[in-house]
Amino acid sequence: MPKIIAAATADAPYKIPQEEIKNFIFNLFSGTGVDINRLISVFDNSGISSRHISVEPEWLSKEHTFKERSEIFSRVAFDMAKKAVTDCLERANTRPNEIDSIIYVTSTGVMTPTLDAKLFNELGFNPHIKRLPLWGLGCAGGAAAISRAMDLTKAYPNEKVLVIAVELCSLTFQKDDLSKSNVVASSLFGDGCACVLIGGDESMPAAGIAPVLLGSLSTIYDNSLDVMGWEIVESGFSVIFSRDIPQIVKENVKPNITELLTKHDLKIEGIQHYITHPGGMKVISAYEESLGLNSGTLDLPRKVLRDHGNMSSASVIYVLNEFLQAGKYKTGEFGMISSLGPGFSSELCLFKIS
Repeated sequence: MPKIIAAATADAPYKIPQEEIKNFIFNLFSGTGVDINRLISVFDNSGISSRHISVEPEWLSKEHTFKERSEIFSRVAFDMAKKAVTDCLERANTRPNEIDSIIYVTSTGVMTPTLDAKLFNELGFNPHIKRLPLWGLGCAGGAAAISRAMDLTKAYPNEKVLVIAVELCSLTFQKDDLSKSNVVASSLFGDGCACVLIGGDESMPAAGIAPVLLGSLSTIYDNSLDVMGWEIVESGFSVIFSRDIPQIVKENVKPNITELLTKHDLKIEGIQHYITHPGGMKVISAYEESLGLNSGTLDLPRKVLRDHGNMSSASVIYVLNEFLQAGKYKTGEFGMISSLGPGFSSELCLFKIS
């Protein structure tokens, strides 16, 4: 079965305390018609201490074209991805030309050729590498890419697949969007890049215990297109962000996880580790309530949220990286990777420590 070999992350260049962003948003929206005095409390309840963003805060207060945003995305995303990929491959003792496929994930920037092609020219990947860009899955993209990498390495057990998720959410901020959703999103989202290497059974010699991927489950919910996504505007992307997301998580995550576990003759009580997308404090609490998790089970998602905010598709791989670096797992234990995103949809991937 495919296994997770290594992971790494790369932060955006500007680390901003949450209090500084709060003050910036308060000043920006004061006197605009937004009930900012009431809404600003979302920053205090976010569970976030700081975030990394791709531009200086003053940039966010000015008008920008989609072209400007795209140029910054291309440059900054490349630098972050190069670092994350280099670190990941060093941890895996793997050369770039040994990678058979790249799955590149984003929902916050558009570029063609895609980022993986730029990395090919810089890092020396195999000229016959298979490239699979995934766009538009939002927060679900990281878990979805891991699942698709599992599918590829099941079919081709001698191959290695590199997943790269890079999201520069700050570049999508619209200063003239006076909606509540925009204020709430400004309290949550940050920028980050994460990379994970997945190999088939025959791709590498055995080297200690690691998460072995057993199966996945993708689910899209009826009549939920308006829960999360982008509205395309002249200056780029304007956020669609429903207040119902925590309730949707609460109602659906347990049935979805139960369905996947049943296929493997397992029960929720048999899962020791949860690598969940830290979409916000309410989303983390919804996971805990729905699954009846013990205190401390979701400490790693909380840590990533506290230190980075919600980085869309990259967040769940940040959590996975924290899990791998901590090494607090034993042979025979089971874990679940879980994210939800636009569609509205769920992505799950089951693993066992072997």
